[in-house]
Amino acid sequence: MAKNERKTRTKRAISVVIALLLVAYLISSTYARYSTEGKADGKVDIAKCAVVMKANDGTTLNSTTQDITFTVQSNDNVVHNKIAPAVTAVATIELDLTGTEVAVDFTATVGEMTNNLPSGVTLPSRVTLTSAVDGGTPGTAQVIPLVDNSAFTAKNGKKTVTLTLTWTNNENHNENDTALGKAAPTLTIPVTLTAKQHI
Repeated sequence: MAKNERKTRTKRAISVVIALLLVAYLISSTYARYSTEGKADGKVDIAKCAVVMKANDGTTLNSTTQDITFTVQSNDNVVHNKIAPAVTAVATIELDLTGTEVAVDFTATVGEMTNNLPSGVTLPSRVTLTSAVDGGTPGTAQVIPLVDNSAFTAKNGKKTVTLTLTWTNNENHNENDTALGKAAPTLTIPVTLTAKQHI
């Protein structure tokens, strides 16, 4: 009787272990059915920035050096179309923002003037440049905002920019200005125009 009881207990123990293994397998396969992995590509469109700058003669301005014609403002004390201290000169350019989908920062700066001058004569660092978009307030930088948060169109995207060169008079520079006046060169004034996304 004790031998049969032992065999029965052993069979029961083996049955329990087999049942536990079967349950563990079923549970693990159930959880595996609910384990998943997915992949997707996120897509977003890049805003267009297509600014074209044109000189007052219609020439497209780009990385190549091109001339911008400045008109010297009338001054009763200086010969017509000549610049001197206290005289300004003006030019206009066109910014075509048609299709551009970002607000734009526009800046215009004077570069280093390196004309051939007599020894000891330097070009005036007092020649400054301001810009004004469509009659706005002159400054060194202009912000051109989007209209109704939409891309610029052919109707609202063409902007006239007025560039104003000013040679500020300074009595402390009279000697150099006199020497420059005696040399009377034609000045080439390098102007850097930059249009970039307003952040």
